[in-house]
Amino acid sequence: STHQMSLDAPVPDRLLPLFWALDNFKESQQKDVDEGDFQLKPVTGRLPSPETAWNEFHAAMDAWDEERADRAIVALVRSRGAHEIIEQLWQYGARDYRNIGHKAIFVANTWRTLQTIGWHHAETALRSLVLGLLDFGSGECVNRYTYEDQSYLDNVGLVAGHGQYVPPDRNTPVSGQFTGSLLELIRSGRSEDACRAALQQIRNDQSAAAETWDAIHLAAGELMMRQQGIYGIHTVTSANALRYAYETAADSRTRLLMLLQGIGWMCQFRNFMATAGRGLNDVRITDVEPVEPLSSTTAVQEIFELLATDPAAAAARAMAFARENPDPVAFAQTARNLIFRKGTDAHDYKYAAAIFEDYSQVSPRWRPYMLATATYHLRGSTLPDSTVMRIAREAVRTL
Repeated sequence: STHQMSLDAPVPDRLLPLFWALDNFKESQQKDVDEGDFQLKPVTGRLPSPETAWNEFHAAMDAWDEERADRAIVALVRSRGAHEIIEQLWQYGARDYRNIGHKAIFVANTWRTLQTIGWHHAETALRSLVLGLLDFGSGECVNRYTYEDQSYLDNVGLVAGHGQYVPPDRNTPVSGQFTGSLLELIRSGRSEDACRAALQQIRNDQSAAAETWDAIHLAAGELMMRQQGIYGIHTVTSANALRYAYETAADSRTRLLMLLQGIGWMCQFRNFMATAGRGLNDVRITDVEPVEPLSSTTAVQEIFELLATDPAAAAARAMAFARENPDPVAFAQTARNLIFRKGTDAHDYKYAAAIFEDYSQVSPRWRPYMLATATYHLRGSTLPDSTVMRIAREAVRTL
């Protein structure tokens, strides 16, 4: 996320998110030392042959066996190509929402990172990834769910019974009618009903895949509005990871599975968040009404001044701004600049990178709603500057 923010930043600011990431990394290293200093150990045991590595890997993952999976992924990295390997990993990231979606996020971010730093780092990165994917085993109940009572196994069955899935032409017109009805099903938390309804619609209508993703992203943003905080952040970032997997996967069945899991995960988030912390408020993203800023020339400034104290008011103004500015460059630039100055947490970067990527993915009619949800975790202009970023900006000025 910090790398993406750096690429999108003006040239004078491009080092700032990387300096922040370096500081965050060093802090994480120290925390790891304090908690026991975990280190990835050398792989042990005999590696499976290249011919048997895939069968061994799938068997190990199905058995939640860390040592077998570790040996198998090493054998695969040493004998197979990058795209072949990541194609099989998408489903393992999407099969388990426990730990609020981090497994899908871990797969997507590992792949994106390796594309940046090079596949020669893959063995260490993928060993770490596979250990993360096997966290909790199959029976541990985390965030209200065990592995077997999630949506994954049902959705695997739905995909198997669907036949060949043909992803839609991106230029297929989107009516938006199905988006609203699917969003209502997700609000109910009835995962099986919502997934089956989407699959039936996809069988009948080429535009249904785009409308389904619109509903998933709107549901994620709405959950963020209904409960600000760590869970709401991850509704957005995990939906973003599943969408990235959908757009990247080559196998059409994998793509359909990512789509259905997007629905399932939003239902599971909804059910868990309703019982967590202070529960869910009654806000509906589709009920947000745009409010024109006091001045068109200071609209962005007004939004970010409100953001820290009244995100709902900021959301209403952001919606109006997006309707007038379909490509909200000034809004995004201001958001990034404020994160570079005031960011204090990794989620400041993760949320912003996800929400602006999602904004361009949803259908044009829903983009103002997506920008409205962004105000629930961006950094407001009235917040104090980060000490780390003050030091980083001074370092940049000396170059």
